[in-house]
Amino acid sequence: MNNRWSTIITAGLIAALLVGAAALGGVLARPTAIQAAQAGGGVVRQITVVGTGETKAAPDQATVQIGVQSQAATSREALTDNTTKMEALIARIKELGVDAKDIQTSGFGVSPTYSDNGQTITGYQVNNTVSVTIRAIDQAGELLDQVVSAGANTVYGISFGIGDPKALESTARDAAIADARVRAEAMAKAAGGAVGQVLSISETIGSAQPLIMRGAANEMAQADSKVPVETGEQTISAQVQITFELQ
Repeated sequence: MNNRWSTIITAGLIAALLVGAAALGGVLARPTAIQAAQAGGGVVRQITVVGTGETKAAPDQATVQIGVQSQAATSREALTDNTTKMEALIARIKELGVDAKDIQTSGFGVSPTYSDNGQTITGYQVNNTVSVTIRAIDQAGELLDQVVSAGANTVYGISFGIGDPKALESTARDAAIADARVRAEAMAKAAGGAVGQVLSISETIGSAQPLIMRGAANEMAQADSKVPVETGEQTISAQVQITFELQ
């Protein structure tokens, strides 16, 4: 009899333990209300908007392509002439206050020239160009005039920019975020709801196309005064996409 009751009690305890374990497993495996809502996709309401912002400032630097083009009967003669003139030009650019780090070779080439029939080689042409960053932008016109006098016969692609745009980008970003919230609140109100917490946010920073000026060096050389340079204004823009909780 004792063995019988012992067997019954043991079996009951095992069954109880199994039932408890199953119940605990069900609790652990069951998703939370938030998880279930997120998985279902229809409980947590959201609203996604795109906001834009921008700020403007005068550029504080300019970049220009400056070079020398030489022609001669032989490639060696053309190269020697070009090298001599280019060395003098770079020396003059440095004398005008441009740091060596702001002068970078951007193009070099040696090519034959042909007669009108396009088949007979009449000589050779050498082109050497440097990209020059002018940080004293108020002196850009004077520098352009001086480099032409120093032997530059190709000057083109002047573009303006801002050396350190971080502060302007931050201002544009703040404006974009404020714009996004205004848009979200207006949409939520129209839908009979309200804007809640931010669920996600991403941004895109950009700037307007740089102002570019092209000119012929020989025309500049004929000018009686420094080259007129109008810097205009740069626009830094930002765009953010924000997803809010819709209450």
